[in-house]
Amino acid sequence: MQQTFVPDHATFNDEWTPIALAIQRGRDHGVPSYHKALNLCEQRFGIPYGSKLTFDDMEYFGLSPEKRKTLEGIYQDAEDIDLLVGGLSETATLGTVFGPTLTCLLAIQFANLRVSDRFWYENDLPPSSLNLPQLQAIRRVTLAGLLCEAKGVSKAQPKAFIRDDPYLNARLNCEQLSGLDVTAWRAEAPEQVDEVLDVQKPAPAEFAELDASVVAEAIEKAKDQLNERKRFEYESWKNRGGIDAKSPAGTAASFSKANKNALIIANTSLLYELASNEILSTLHSIRRRKRQVFDNNLGSFGGDDFGNALQTIDVNQFITGSISPINLEPQCENLEAPCDTATPYRTLTGHCNNLRNAELGQSLTVFARLLPPVYDDGISQPRSTSVAGGTLPNPRTISSLIHPDISNLHTRYSLMVMQYAQFLDHDLTMTPIHKGFHESIPSCRSCDSPRTVHPECNPFPVPPRDHYYPELNVTSGERLCFPFMRSLPGQQSLGPREQINQNTAFLDASQIYGENGCVGKQLRGFSGRLNSTIHPIRGKELLPQTPIHPECKSASGYCFAAGDGRASEQPGLTVIHTLFMREHNRIVEGLRGVNPHWNGDQLYEHARRIVIAQNQHISYNEFLPRILSWNAVN
Repeated sequence: MQQTFVPDHATFNDEWTPIALAIQRGRDHGVPSYHKALNLCEQRFGIPYGSKLTFDDMEYFGLSPEKRKTLEGIYQDAEDIDLLVGGLSETATLGTVFGPTLTCLLAIQFANLRVSDRFWYENDLPPSSLNLPQLQAIRRVTLAGLLCEAKGVSKAQPKAFIRDDPYLNARLNCEQLSGLDVTAWRAEAPEQVDEVLDVQKPAPAEFAELDASVVAEAIEKAKDQLNERKRFEYESWKNRGGIDAKSPAGTAASFSKANKNALIIANTSLLYELASNEILSTLHSIRRRKRQVFDNNLGSFGGDDFGNALQTIDVNQFITGSISPINLEPQCENLEAPCDTATPYRTLTGHCNNLRNAELGQSLTVFARLLPPVYDDGISQPRSTSVAGGTLPNPRTISSLIHPDISNLHTRYSLMVMQYAQFLDHDLTMTPIHKGFHESIPSCRSCDSPRTVHPECNPFPVPPRDHYYPELNVTSGERLCFPFMRSLPGQQSLGPREQINQNTAFLDASQIYGENGCVGKQLRGFSGRLNSTIHPIRGKELLPQTPIHPECKSASGYCFAAGDGRASEQPGLTVIHTLFMREHNRIVEGLRGVNPHWNGDQLYEHARRIVIAQNQHISYNEFLPRILSWNAVN
């Protein structure tokens, strides 16, 4: 969950804590507060705490007296506590690395991920299902067995996510650890290869005060505001330029880099957002006038509820040239074609995974939510106001108090738990941030950057008496702030802001094969294999190299390329990517041996299908039980 909010290479300098950025990212995304998650998970806890959460109630959810006292000193009200802060403050339950709330939310998320995937490896849904021998072969796969496929590895502990010991997890010779047997995929004859319902709520009564002219006027004002915004961004870029892509800040931004299609979608999303704010402002004005004239104690409508209800208004007649996925890079994927129910293979984009809603979970769509978004204005303003009307505490203050920088190594789990978690996260989420003109990276370091640099800058100040940073710049006397750029919006309707996911929402190894056809073609080699670079001395396969990364600092200008752009973020992650690239190519050669009549497309698609199944099996049978417990996984 933290990885969803934290850019993987976030840095201000060595003292810039990812937790502070994660808290700010959660507020930017409209993530509801901790007590809302308690309401969602209340049935699992079986602990009714009443309609109003107090700090004393938090004892029931695994918070120690010291943690409760710390939170009470930070927040004005228990219902202001940020979800990530409350969740990480809980004591881990038996068999997990999280407290009950984060365990509950992650269990719901991964359960939904599995049941919503038409191509899940254990599903008995022909023609995409595996036969029994193939399924048995996949179930014998372990991460330790995959690690043993690397040249030079002779021994490994059978449970890769647990540190080796001299007892049940002693290192074994790799010959004793099972690998994948591809003979179950032997085909007798050549085969041909072809290259959650949304229930809308009724509109609230306030919509009776809306007519077409109000909506049309709001759209026109929004267009003017968007044009003015673009002019401001251009002037800012012309006068200030941007951050050097090879600087630490540029490297950090590269791991949340938006592609061209994401920027196109975000441009339309901003139009809807501005129009939603105009409509909301108009309705507030209408109701104020009614109260003044009739004095009938008309209540105000809640911003969040009203913002969500705006999604029921159809504004297509007022907007020309609106963006839909079929207009985005058609050469990358044919999204206009009808879904092929006879194919056993996934699309790279996730398109047609759900036959009722072909776009559900595909790349370049918005994240699904377990709870409705919460914004200060009900539309897009990041959450900053407490339930008592004051200001929420500074993210830096919170992180310094609840998450001290102390090394606390796990006594049982291996580093592979962290490493695989990051690899898994990069399969499911990639939240891009805004760019400036001409692919520039705006600098949001100054406290006034929303007005002077980019409207999506959202820095937050260094708190008073910070243990590392001065509150003021000693040279200029100006207030110091931590830089922060907001995530790209992706909603294609009126209503609250929703963030775009540049990856697919399915566990489909998109970090290996890419999230669209263009990336997939760049990674494919000949005869079904994935592209690779052969080490000039040892002759081992490494990831392919590309000169297209402006943040690349190598002397040659070439850096590694994989299905996800963050593959070179740190060496351990690059190793995991290399491992799975080699596994794909090893499977291709094995399939070629048992099916010499298969062509390159057949070898590629079958190998990809097997690697996805291996990834799913390891995730749900080795990884998730370590962090959520078998009870949650089952």
